[in-house]
Amino acid sequence: MASSSVGPGELRLLRRLTINPELRPAALAAELDVTRSAVTQLWKKLESERELAIRGNLDLGELGLRLVFGWACSAETSDIIDKFSGWLKTSPFVTRMTRSVMSSTMDARVYFEATVPVGRTEEWFLSQVNRFAKRPYSLSMKQGIASTISHNMNMGLYDGTSWDFSNYFRLEASIGAAKGYVDVLPTVGSVDQSEVREPDLETLIYGSALDESYFATSSMVGERFRQAGLSPPAGRTIRRRLSQVREGLATPYVDLKNIGLRQKLMVCANEIEAEKSQLSRLLSAQASTFPRARVITGSGLTVLDLEVPEMVDWITMSQILSNLAGKTSEICTFIASHHEIEKRLESIVKLYQSAARH
Repeated sequence: MASSSVGPGELRLLRRLTINPELRPAALAAELDVTRSAVTQLWKKLESERELAIRGNLDLGELGLRLVFGWACSAETSDIIDKFSGWLKTSPFVTRMTRSVMSSTMDARVYFEATVPVGRTEEWFLSQVNRFAKRPYSLSMKQGIASTISHNMNMGLYDGTSWDFSNYFRLEASIGAAKGYVDVLPTVGSVDQSEVREPDLETLIYGSALDESYFATSSMVGERFRQAGLSPPAGRTIRRRLSQVREGLATPYVDLKNIGLRQKLMVCANEIEAEKSQLSRLLSAQASTFPRARVITGSGLTVLDLEVPEMVDWITMSQILSNLAGKTSEICTFIASHHEIEKRLESIVKLYQSAARH
């Protein structure tokens, strides 16, 4: 079990990694002015205690996939949201699902993501989701196709024991100041989703390995080929192809657990007048001001999947974020206990493999 605090050596390493996740141990050792063995020791400790991993944020379109995301809501007393959540749990394409404990709009909500191959599978999945917007269910539903996906972690707010993220005036002032410069603000760690290609099982295997580990090895990829019932290419061929896929469609990010971010907040924004609204750009640009944020944008919708310390007052956060919406957008913030579904891309490879056999 991880200790409650992160040591100074581990914290220095994590701060460098979150700034530049592409650094390998030798480069990290040089930047931190320590030995490579010291970095290796710290890294292994973080892997065992904090589940440290460098994962790949992927351009899913290059793999023949689309990320469908959205949310549904109903009155708190309604059991329809339970039926929809139950259906989401049975769908093999749903890779993330999060239910509200309490929402700023005082209704019951469920957020979902599905990673689906382009074509008939996507059409079928969307038709099934849309059933719940019609009678007899009549859920209020918003959904779209992701155009950007980003992962952000701000270790500068962490001193190894606690997070400096409780000054709401500072947060509000920062976001307010950014509104005037939204057109030139950079978005960090964001991967644009390209036009979808035809699905290709071999490329999907490489992508699933990079989704798990940005520094995936040829042996890891070879094992995934065997699991898919395929003979793996030669090691040299895998290394060459893996390098090409990594460079072409993956951006690294740090994945970390057990660092005191025990509260989950979901911020769901709908731009009613998308051509007049800059909300999506603003939320994406400001994601790095939060301890940890994953941002999905597309089809006039934006979702911030936030992890924050328990002492954060989500009602105050909701009010600050709601003030951004104005007349051109709607925002709902809800507090959640955890993701009830959280799958990696490997699950989609298995589905694709099964479909190909039939």
